[in-house]
Amino acid sequence: MHIEDLKFQNITQKYLKPYAKRSPTETMQFLKWILENIFRLDAQDADDACVDQKQDKGVDALVINDTLETIFIFQSKFKNSDKATLGDTDLKEFTGTLAQFKNPEGIDVLLAGKAHEGLKATIRRINLKEKIEAGYAIEGVFCTNVSLNGEGIDYLKNVVDITVYDSNRIVADFVDLDADAGVDDTFELNTSDTEVIDYQTADGVTAKIFLANALQLTHMKGISDSRLFSRNVRYSLGNTKVNKSLISSIRDKKEHKNFPLYHNGITILCDHMNAPSGDKLEISRYMVVNGAQSLTSLLNAKASISADLKILVKIIALGGDEELTDKITQNSNNQNAIKARDMRSNHGIQQRLKKEISLVKYGSYELQVKQGEATVKGVTTISNEKAGLALLALDLGDPWSCHQKYKVMDDSYSKIFGRSDVTGAKIIAFHSALEAITDSLDSFDDKLFGYYTLTTYFLGYVVSEIIKDDKVGKQVFNNIKQVVEKGKLQEFLDVFTSLASTTVADLNAEIEELRENEDGFDYKRDLKSPKWCRTMCGKLKASYNKDVKRKKAEPVSALLANIL
Repeated sequence: MHIEDLKFQNITQKYLKPYAKRSPTETMQFLKWILENIFRLDAQDADDACVDQKQDKGVDALVINDTLETIFIFQSKFKNSDKATLGDTDLKEFTGTLAQFKNPEGIDVLLAGKAHEGLKATIRRINLKEKIEAGYAIEGVFCTNVSLNGEGIDYLKNVVDITVYDSNRIVADFVDLDADAGVDDTFELNTSDTEVIDYQTADGVTAKIFLANALQLTHMKGISDSRLFSRNVRYSLGNTKVNKSLISSIRDKKEHKNFPLYHNGITILCDHMNAPSGDKLEISRYMVVNGAQSLTSLLNAKASISADLKILVKIIALGGDEELTDKITQNSNNQNAIKARDMRSNHGIQQRLKKEISLVKYGSYELQVKQGEATVKGVTTISNEKAGLALLALDLGDPWSCHQKYKVMDDSYSKIFGRSDVTGAKIIAFHSALEAITDSLDSFDDKLFGYYTLTTYFLGYVVSEIIKDDKVGKQVFNNIKQVVEKGKLQEFLDVFTSLASTTVADLNAEIEELRENEDGFDYKRDLKSPKWCRTMCGKLKASYNKDVKRKKAEPVSALLANIL
């Protein structure tokens, strides 16, 4: 992204069009774009956060981050003049807005006053007063598509509770997803031996449906390196039962004439499509959004393809319409047996995290968001499902839910990934922390308990709570991105591993005592109980604190003193 992209005409055409139906004004479209692309909220959460109405007391959105114990109050100013800048006048007014939220009494005044019911409803729904009473910090976020001028910069020098996302900050923080990926080339298909069905929508989108010769499809670029399937919800899954069946049909030439009867077809999206002659069809900048398994199988069995083997092909020329591309991808794949993880693979949050992880300077990592993605030698691959489980246990403190893996990319998706502090660096750190404590599992007296899947998540949760219970430790946890970027991840992991070893020793003693009680100890039951996990975590934290007082263990603040 460049500064030019945020100018009125450019941003409204390139980025805000998909938000037009969700927001009546360009200012709110811009704010929702910020919430999703800079603050990483899910679309539903972004909609819920926005409260912009008349008499809204200068508040455009409210976001609670329970992990950071922070209430973010947003105000947005969208300028249609390319010469406009942001000075101190708007920021001074915003300071007054924030003053209303400094204490619970201010919230009572707001609720009793003439503020819009939309704002009041949001305040009640997110339990804002209770959060403030609990000590949550208030942070103002001012968003604009223009740059700060000198007066604005000078004003912010004396203000600590306002963060401004002007055009320069947005460009610096925006993760370009390369949404127009695919094959940037031209490909020609021969349609001389088939009937072509032409279809055109009211919006001018054109499509052609026909039986294509399978051999010519294998000449499309990007099959072997998966570039062709960049918008598909998953890549080739390898030697699966379905792919074995496909290859078997391809190699049996008696079945070639029947192949279209067995196969659902392939969907190809392109920017442009034209027919230079009656029997030629030319497409440019193209991608396959449904058919990765089929094309990969065809390429692998290319030598067996005969002229009789044809595949139903649907080619749609969209002219770069990203919103329609997403809809076609989702609906065409909904007809197949796919998982929630597959459907999330192209989601903006996943693609941003994937890009961020690939750009981390210390170490070599890759986030696997699609089934079948090839691994690279020397690169640590982290599946987004495992990343979600690490966040669930260590960041959100919910290890008892980690056996319900299906929820990570489904019911719990927004809660886990849709938060402003979930960055590529955080995923690397917490995934690595769980990996680092695996050696500690051998120290459990009960090996079956030690190597039970949920035990790792529980142990990681307890260690995280011990760290967060310390003032310095909490600061490190809340700034884990900085730890990674400064190249000090290994130092953090060494402390995490050391605390895990200490915790295992204490847990062994606690479990031994539990076995003597009437209820006994059933780890398959207890590790799925929030009450049991929280109670045991409290005991283990108390045990560690006793050791610190007795000087049998170092305080977390000492262990992590020089890490930030």
